[in-house]
Formats: sequence, C-alpha cells, structure tokens
Amino acid sequence: MSKAQKTQTAKCFSKAAQSYSQHANVQKQAADVLFSRLTQQNSELGAVRMFPRLLDLGCGPHENFHRLNAFTNHYVGADLSLAMLASAENTTNSVCCDMDKLAIQSNCIDLVFSNFAIQWSNSPQALFAQLYEVLKKEGRVLLSSVLDGSLNEIDSAWRAIDECGHINSFYSLSALKSFALQAGFEVTWADEALLIDSYDTPLKALRSVKNIGANDVKTASRRQGLLGKSAYAQLLSSYPESETGFDVSYQVGFLELRK
Repeated sequence: MSKAQKTQTAKCFSKAAQSYSQHANVQKQAADVLFSRLTQQNSELGAVRMFPRLLDLGCGPHENFHRLNAFTNHYVGADLSLAMLASAENTTNSVCCDMDKLAIQSNCIDLVFSNFAIQWSNSPQALFAQLYEVLKKEGRVLLSSVLDGSLNEIDSAWRAIDECGHINSFYSLSALKSFALQAGFEVTWADEALLIDSYDTPLKALRSVKNIGANDVKTASRRQGLLGKSAYAQLLSSYPESETGFDVSYQVGFLELRK
C-alpha cells in the first residue's frame, strides 16, 4: 500500500470516527473473545496478570481502553487515524502512527493487543517482525484479524453488477500463523470464528462497512464512478437474505503469540 493509499485509508476511518462505536458490532464480538482469553489466563493464575506496558495497536477511539486498563500500569493506544484518537473519551497516551512504521523502541512492550486491525498492514510478515522487536522477552501479542472468506454477502451482491473488486482480499489463519512463526514467535493459541452482523435492509448491510471506516478497497480492479439508478436497484435486490435478515459476515482469526 503506497503512502497515498495509506492516507486514503486514514481518511475513511477519520470520516467514521463519530459513528464507529455505534456500528462496530462485530468488532465488539471479537474483542469479547480476546478478553475471554485474558480472563481465562487470570483464572488459571489465580490473580490478575499485569502487563507493565501495553500497546493497543489499531485502537480506534480507544474502544477497549477501560477493559485493557485493568491489565496494565501504562496503556498506549496507536492508530492511523488522528480523528479516531481525538474522538476517544480518554485521549492521553495516544500515538497517531502507521502500524507498518512503528516508532517504538525495542524491548519495551509487555503486551500488544490488536483487535480487527492488522488486516490493514502492508505486510503482516514485516509487522510481526516489528512486534517481536518491540516486545520484551516473554512478551505477548493477543490479536484478532479479518480472514479470507469475509464479506461474502457484499461480494455476492456486487458480482450481480460487475466483476470489479469490491472487497479487500484477506489472509488465512494458517498464513498468519506462518508469518508469526517466521518472525520468531511461539503460537500459544489460535482459533477462528464466523461473526455475523444482521440488518433489516440490504442498504444498511452495504453501508455497515462504511460506517466503521473500512470501505477503502485496495484491489486493482475496483469500480470507478457512481452506479446508475437501475444498477443500484439491482445491487440491492441481489443482496442475499437469510432467516435473520441481511447479513454481513466476517471470518475472524484469533492469535496469541509469545516472544
């Protein structure tokens, strides 16, 4: 992803800064899975494990700040979008930066927490190498990421209109595990789940991605220009309907890594 593309991605997220928390339903489901993992570990330890320095990578409007703060003495939230950070209730300890160019010194972080973010990295291989570098010995990464097989309903509706790319491509969980191992990590936990958000109209389903700022498509074949009225009507009528309504499904991977 070029610098211009990164800037465009940041703009999309910035436009959604005020609506993100209201619409980030699947992201909240994924965060619950990650916190369940943290809680499970604490139950096994018989105490709350504290991480002296915690990096919340791709933190958005500090959506998980309060829950993470219970596990650390020093929270740092990092995000590509300045508007996302500015909309947070707690704006202290925020860093506006590109995850692919982390300006963090080596061996200083105890836990990297990242929910629904690393799919925006130019190179997960290089990102994992960076995370390994910034972590202290025995430091951990706990993350979720969008996987291949996500947004099938949106993709299906658009394919009734054209063959252009309308969703981004994503890695598989096995690929992410491989990248982590190549960086030197031990994979201590890996899982995946299909998380679904349902809407009462196809229009709301299609708009859901834009409402969280994730509408910047990076495929070379993406459509240029606006749809005509008839094509737009066809798009809406082609959106698949389930028993629960008009679904937007995400295949989500979860990883815990140890240095």
